[in-house]
Amino acid sequence: MADERLAGKVAIITGGAGGIGSAVARALVEQGARVALVDKDVAQLERVAGEVGSALPITADVTVEDDVQGYVHKTVDELGRVDFFFNNAGIEGPTTSIAETPVAEFDRVIATNVRGVYLGLQAVLPVLERQGWGGSIVCTASMAGLHGGARFAPYIASKHAVIGLARTAALEAAEFQVRVNAIAPGFIDTRMLDAIYRSRAGDDHEAARSAGTARVPLGRLGSPDDVARLVRWLFSDESAYITGSVQVIDGGLMA
Repeated sequence: MADERLAGKVAIITGGAGGIGSAVARALVEQGARVALVDKDVAQLERVAGEVGSALPITADVTVEDDVQGYVHKTVDELGRVDFFFNNAGIEGPTTSIAETPVAEFDRVIATNVRGVYLGLQAVLPVLERQGWGGSIVCTASMAGLHGGARFAPYIASKHAVIGLARTAALEAAEFQVRVNAIAPGFIDTRMLDAIYRSRAGDDHEAARSAGTARVPLGRLGSPDDVARLVRWLFSDESAYITGSVQVIDGGLMA
């Protein structure tokens, strides 16, 4: 028997063509939700939308205010409502020291990872408030938003900021029964993690990957599906009393 516990619900997913975004889309559609997939990679977006089904692909740049307002308006116009928002789009940025990292590179990471999250909250929160039936937002931070780390300053700074934005939004939205939480993934097996290993280790990236995996107490990298199950739970009524939290999903790395 089909699981339809999310039937009638609509989710917006930024970074929808990526590994985690597409996994979340599949997890929601499995339980009857419809999803709007937002990404600027047109080819990948169309491919993922076709695989997921029940998906509305929307090409947009999360750093551009008009694009952000546009993806929210298009979702409401075509799918009728918004219940969930996975504020997920992000980039990894350079793996150089603060002294070596050009300000332009810092600005590029902050534009996507912080401005994009802020603009998304600014566009979606009023819709959820007007609808009047609550809702749930999940912002993708990182375990890097909970500690420091050498040669990764723009990304680390951006993910600290995402946690601050999520907690602030949770306090502002609570009176409307809108919940806002952040997730802090550890080493998740995605293209982004592979890019980080390649940037840091070059030809030795496979050895670096193995060493990183060995650090995880559970003995493996996380999968996008692991993250998707957490996000789906945060969207569900099973987490109805959870807001303003940071949910770490890292296989025990930060224990």
